[in-house]
Amino acid sequence: MAEIIREFIKTFRHELAQKDTEHAVFHGSWDWHSAAHSHWALLESAHLMDDEESLEWVLQRLHGKGMKEEFQYLRQNPDFEMPYGRAWLLRLILRLEELTGNSDHRDSTQEVALGLRKWLSSSEMKPSIPEYKNPSWALVQLHAWATHSGDQGTIDWINEVTEKYFTGNELDLGRDTKKGEFFSLWSLQALLIFSVLGPERLKSWLDSQKIDDVQVVKELLSDHHLSINASRAWGFHALYSATGDEKWQSAYVEHVRAAMELHSEWKDNRSAYSHWVPQFTLYAILIAY
Repeated sequence: MAEIIREFIKTFRHELAQKDTEHAVFHGSWDWHSAAHSHWALLESAHLMDDEESLEWVLQRLHGKGMKEEFQYLRQNPDFEMPYGRAWLLRLILRLEELTGNSDHRDSTQEVALGLRKWLSSSEMKPSIPEYKNPSWALVQLHAWATHSGDQGTIDWINEVTEKYFTGNELDLGRDTKKGEFFSLWSLQALLIFSVLGPERLKSWLDSQKIDDVQVVKELLSDHHLSINASRAWGFHALYSATGDEKWQSAYVEHVRAAMELHSEWKDNRSAYSHWVPQFTLYAILIAY
């Protein structure tokens, strides 16, 4: 595990050094949202591996004056990166505060969080919405930030909408193998229920599901399908945490392994892989810590 994370660090550093956009800080990794989650990934992995040089490198970027420009850009462009990229930004600043104790970005990040809540409130709440507009992912990260920052009003609102809109059975885990999904939408729904409503509610939801196959997805149908096993692992770990059933632990381990095995073949492909898939895989690894 340590070896692959060190390899990931090399990828994150290379991606973040690129000048793919004109943004002040989030200019590498192909696009803004990938730059945001690449900063998160480098922060997490450098901390985990005691890579002091990489950690200092990313901290200087996140504590520099460019971050004020990034927050100002979001303020001036309220629909930009809604909801996906802004959800990653919440995850990034949450971990920055936890690891450093520095809360200089707290007010600006809370502004982003409230804007995200407002956007979600006026948007369709369905777990089946694909790709970047999927609300499950945004709600998971918004809930984590609200819990971290003590925003009880937002926590209560997320509890309400999760119970109302995200505890049904409209999704099928088998969809992951057929549609080339960016996310495993079923696993994201499971992760949301666990994160917000807790293990007992997830177990009751699981009792209503018909699940025939939790095997690794072997046929990857598109570039956006490359992260499917990593995102399936997120939900499988939530299911194991809730139930203690070794079936879900085994599924989690196998999916993480399959995600990691992509790296040797794909690591030099920036457009399809390196600007985002290792970051999803790292999230799958760290979710068990």
